[in-house]
Order: sequence, then structure tokens, then C-alpha cells
Amino acid sequence: MPHSRILADPRTQGLLGALAIALSAPFVALSGVSSTTATFFRCLFALPILVVLARTRERGHRPTPAARRRHVLAGVLLGIDMVLWSEAILAVGAGVATALVNVQVVLVPLAGLLWFGERPSRMFWMSIPLMLAGTALAGGLADGGAAGSDPWYGTVMALLAGVAYAGYLILLRRAGTEGGGRTTMLATATAASASVGALSGLVAGNLDVTPSASALLWLLLLAVTGQVLGWLLVGKAFSALPASGGSAVLMLQPAAAILFGAALLGQWPTPLQLTGCALVVAVVGAVSLLGARSSRNHEHRPMPGLDELRGDRAREPVSRLL
Repeated sequence: MPHSRILADPRTQGLLGALAIALSAPFVALSGVSSTTATFFRCLFALPILVVLARTRERGHRPTPAARRRHVLAGVLLGIDMVLWSEAILAVGAGVATALVNVQVVLVPLAGLLWFGERPSRMFWMSIPLMLAGTALAGGLADGGAAGSDPWYGTVMALLAGVAYAGYLILLRRAGTEGGGRTTMLATATAASASVGALSGLVAGNLDVTPSASALLWLLLLAVTGQVLGWLLVGKAFSALPASGGSAVLMLQPAAAILFGAALLGQWPTPLQLTGCALVVAVVGAVSLLGARSSRNHEHRPMPGLDELRGDRAREPVSRLL
């Protein structure tokens, strides 16, 4: 298969996007700044890049006021997810926090089923326990990852972060069928996430507005990889894949983050963590391959916008929007 066709495959785009986003954790660790500082600066650095891309790629395609409000809401949800997940890691440990925040693997397909009639395969539902188990192993849950100062608080924070993350992913899929495009949506959402990070940092008192030059360099790399490249690729993939397929691909993030942590930070995973990584990769690969065969037999209907649901006018197919 030619390289161009491989890169045009939404599963490949989702995989590359998940890998880019997985660099976020090691880059934050290398920067040495607080979670709110990282959230603020990664969004601040990404914003001008996204604005330029939106103006050049989506000129003349302005979102409606209703779409703009949804884009702002998506950014608020992503910012909340970043802050709450960091709180959960401190309170309950990385293993439990990583496993619980991935409730999105259930919530996103469930939203697609209830609101838009996308019916995930039986194999997908059967694979969820394996994906969550693999994520828990990869996060170190079996190796003492449940340690933390306040397990109950951390559990609640991680679950709320997972709900916010799922809400962001659902709105991200919607952006692929709305006027204004994905890049415009991501630029607006990034501005909203920066505001959430700044406000949270001011309330918590841990926002550093003058980090070191080395910290700023790592945060700039984080902005380019995780905030711009990663979410643009994931957004494009989510518009073409069924909710279950896109949600499953994102389960690769925790496993990839473990491996990137080993390469960049020298934090070598234990055998159980490597087993969890292998399990996640194997299950996601199986779901993606079988899902692709199923989609050839049952054509995937892209997520509609509100106008289509109301029957006001026909929407263009996703193939015309990509």
C-alpha cells in the first residue's frame, strides 16, 4: 500500500495522534513545572500556530455562533480534564488515575449509540475489560500504583476527569461536520483551555508565569506535538471513525506514555507494565482491524450536526470535508 494511502487511513491518523499526545506526560516532567503552568503555556504556545493554520486552511468557513459556543465548551472540558487528572495522580497514584480517566472508552461509544445510533460491535464491548486491565497494568496499578495521599478524593477526581475528557472527544467529533472546521474548533478550544489553566493556577497558587528557559522549550515542544499535531490528527480520525473505533485507538496513549517515559526519562517499566502495554496494543489492534472489516460491510455514518438532526438541510458526507 502506498505511503499516502496509509497516512490517509483514519486509523493511522488516530494512531499517530495518540502517539503525539502521549509525549505530553514526559515533556511536562522534563519541564519541571506545575500542572496548571504546563496547561497554560502549552495552550498559549499552540494558539498562534492554530490560528495561522485555521486562517490559511479554513478561510471563509466561519463557525456559527452555536458552533463557537460548543468549541469553547470543548476547551473548558479539556482544561478541566488536564487539571483534575493531575490532581488525581497526586492523590491516588498514576496507575489508578490512568485507568479511571479512560472511562472515555465506554462513555464516548455510549454517547454515539444513544444520540446518533452508532451501534458498536459486540467484540468492542467484550474488549473493554481487557483494554482497561491493560491500561491499569501499564500504569503500574499492580506494582503499587494505588499509593497516594487520598485515594477516595483521587478516585473522584479521576472519574470526573474521564467524564470531561469524554465530553471533549464527543465535541471534537462534532467539529468534523460543522462549519468552521476542526482547526478553527481546536484554536477556540485551546484558548478556552488556557483560560482554565490560568484560572486554576491562580486559585491554587501554583501558576508560574516566569518559568525557566529550558522549561519553556519543553513546553513549546509539548505545544507543537501534543496540542497541535496530536489533536489535529485525532480530530480528523474521529470524524471518519465510529465512536468505538476512535475511542479504542486513544487507549494506546497510556501504553505509549510508559514507553516514552522510559526513553526520555529513564523510567523503565516493570515486566507487568510491559505486559499491560502489550495487552492494550494487541486488543486495540484487533478491534481496529475487525472494525475496519465490519465498516466495509456496514458503512459508517458520520456524526451529524444539529441541523441534520432537525432535518433542516442535508449535510455533506465526511469524505467531502476531509
